[in-house]
Amino acid sequence: MSEFKTAEDMAGDIARKIEKGEWPDGFRLPPERELAASYGLARNTVRRALDQLDDRVIRLVGRGTYVRGRSAAPGGPPFLGRLKEASPADVMEVRLIIEPHAASLAAIRASAEDLAAIEEALRKSLAAKGTAEFEHWDAALHLAIFRAAKNALLVDYCEAINAARNQPHWYRLKQRSLTEERRRRYDSDHTAIVAALVQRDAEAAPRLQHAHLARVRDNLMSLQD
Repeated sequence: MSEFKTAEDMAGDIARKIEKGEWPDGFRLPPERELAASYGLARNTVRRALDQLDDRVIRLVGRGTYVRGRSAAPGGPPFLGRLKEASPADVMEVRLIIEPHAASLAAIRASAEDLAAIEEALRKSLAAKGTAEFEHWDAALHLAIFRAAKNALLVDYCEAINAARNQPHWYRLKQRSLTEERRRRYDSDHTAIVAALVQRDAEAAPRLQHAHLARVRDNLMSLQD
């Protein structure tokens, strides 16, 4: 039996996911029917729960429900705001520069707990049903790798990238680019990257990460020609 019995229970759980960063700024929530099945609640209860989260989510007619972004503190660095508005080409260029090195650090520095978290994120991404669930666990896998690199600034960078990737225009682009064939290729890429990390291969991990990100970039850019 589901532990969620009321709209308040569901709203509280979603709020916790947002606070913990599991559903970051710009994240597209699963459709109502998926939320209803996941929480074991009727769809009208799901709608009431979302109504209680008007300060945390925004619902766009015909486009879905998204975690509402929070503005950076006045006078703070403009990076986060600029990143959310950046083009996919610019974001992927930055990812190709930074993320392979983070994978190398993770191969060297990861604890047993870090590797277990990485493997768990991989398992859930491989089992994901639909684009929204896959994208969530894809982002979680990359974040777990950054956490294993043991550098707080790199973790902040990854969380900012994940927020940018979950902006509506990004999500639409990913939906269009993620064919069944590409999903299988990404699953294979992720599996190889995680295997290199578990083996603590600091040469293979960044090489595989770079190849994976280059593939993602090419697939995204093919839609913008």
